[in-house]
Amino acid sequence: MNPRLIRGGHQTGDHHAKLFVPGRATDGVNQSPGRGTVVTDLHYQALYRKYRPQTFDDVIGQAHVTTTLSREVADGRVAHAYLFTGPRGTGKTTTARILAKALNCENRHSDGSPCSECSSCVSIAEGNSLDVMELDAASHNSVDDIRDIKLSVTTVASAATSKRVFVLDEAHMLSKAAGNALLKTLEEPPEHVHFVLATTEPYKLLDTIRSRTQRFDFHPVPVEELAGYLSLIADRESYKTDPAALIAISRHAGGSVRDSLSLLEQVAALGSGTADVAGVRRALGLADSEAFHRLAEAVAGQDARSALELVAELAASGVDLRRFVAESIGFFRGVFLAHYAPNLAEIADEPQEVYESWKKAADIVPPSDVLRAVDLLAEALVRLREGREERLMAELALIKLTRPETATDPEALISRMDRIERRLGKPGETPQLTVAPGAQPAPSSAPERAVEPEPKTPDQATSSAPKVPAVVEDSQEELARAAAPLVSDDPEAVDEQPPIDISFEQLQKIWPGLFGGLRDLLGARRWAFFREAIPAAVERNTIILEVAHDFHLSSLEQDDAVGPIVAAKAGDLLGGPVKVKFRIKSDGGGSDEDNSVDLTQLHERPEGSMDPASLLESELGARVVDD
Repeated sequence: MNPRLIRGGHQTGDHHAKLFVPGRATDGVNQSPGRGTVVTDLHYQALYRKYRPQTFDDVIGQAHVTTTLSREVADGRVAHAYLFTGPRGTGKTTTARILAKALNCENRHSDGSPCSECSSCVSIAEGNSLDVMELDAASHNSVDDIRDIKLSVTTVASAATSKRVFVLDEAHMLSKAAGNALLKTLEEPPEHVHFVLATTEPYKLLDTIRSRTQRFDFHPVPVEELAGYLSLIADRESYKTDPAALIAISRHAGGSVRDSLSLLEQVAALGSGTADVAGVRRALGLADSEAFHRLAEAVAGQDARSALELVAELAASGVDLRRFVAESIGFFRGVFLAHYAPNLAEIADEPQEVYESWKKAADIVPPSDVLRAVDLLAEALVRLREGREERLMAELALIKLTRPETATDPEALISRMDRIERRLGKPGETPQLTVAPGAQPAPSSAPERAVEPEPKTPDQATSSAPKVPAVVEDSQEELARAAAPLVSDDPEAVDEQPPIDISFEQLQKIWPGLFGGLRDLLGARRWAFFREAIPAAVERNTIILEVAHDFHLSSLEQDDAVGPIVAAKAGDLLGGPVKVKFRIKSDGGGSDEDNSVDLTQLHERPEGSMDPASLLESELGARVVDD
């Protein structure tokens, strides 16, 4: 005969189980064991049940709820119906029981807290009180079940001063018909009846139900507060704990007290009464913080090999790859916040060392790659939850992340282009013009409307940066930033260069590069006027540009910064100092040659000495094809 497990007590009280090893047959479960029977008392109880709060003060992390309820009880202003919402394990059902105890306590304290010693408090704590009914809406969600509740509401309490409390857990599981059947009773119950509806998904409840209740939102318990509570429980249980291990448990519990106590119990059992960081990682299959930093370095360096080696090491050490992918999403979220949030402590609940790791990763991973990492890892996590092979999904996600050319989505192409820009330099950067000194200044034989830089004085010659004329609408700093990359460090070098004669063919040849390079240098406002200009003619070293409207002409001539910027850029491309002149477009004027320029063919001249063909081969996988 198999051993028989006899349990006593109530589901909400202590479980005392006795294991009877039969020496002879017994007639009933209440019969005393006979000779030869070994009796073993099993008194162990799960930590989250053993240390369930019994008063409002025992509930942690929900002071905004418990303080309000205790004052309502003390003042006699208790609502007829409450709605407790929040994540799992935050104390919704426990607080409902404490409220029931406070309403029926015979020796209630002045602050509204129950004494937990009277017969009413004891019976409610043990779960055998006739005045408190706990119902699971998941299994009592029909109209017939609501009809039974309505009948129970009409019955009197066990004592004249007692209150009947109906706790409806998982209230969002009520069907629409059952919810409508409950409305009238919920709105106008008898004076001695109170309802408490607890749910993790309040948006699934009918609006008519929510409007008839007083709502309290239970929040996830902060990591630091939860770790302190775990330390207190560990001391009572004589566990040896490491503060870092308690922090790791609290973070993984996600603000749930019940989950954190279960994890502490699991880790302590694995470590024979000791809870350390290594035990937490082994029990939960977690990766250490160094793994996430290595992942960030692999993403920043586009190093697929390092990423795959990381996955192999984690799998070999028993890390749960699904959990690693989920935590990697949280890590890159923190990196994204580090890019844009000046104070991470105000928007995230993490230890200081976590903030530091986010900031280090933000220094090496650009925001575009961070967002792409979140998208790819989230997609991989969805597939993992569908039952796909964990290691394969993790490897594919990291390969797409570290080698954008293996992906076909637009974000991958943008990432590849960003990588090219980072190798070439920041977008809009233009190499500095180095001009050989030692030449005589060019003669001042410019046409009437020529725009040229102001002459330099001896005092200005000692300055390390060129002087750009001021403009009313723009600050001096903006002009300096615009003109600084285009001129030599020596202010006198430009004036000392010999004049050059340029042809209209030369101007047409360099015009696409000149036109494309001026867009970022001129800025949005100036570019709006300059984009209408087209090359019309050349006079020795003076470039003549035509515009179609007088308004554009006056705007370009009145802005003293346009001419120097265009002249400096053109001089860089032509190899000598030039001047720029604007004029209105005339029907019969201009050169005999075709001066029109196809704007669709304009392109940016490659910066630096890097070969464009080699760059396209290495970054985009292109190959040279002979015609």
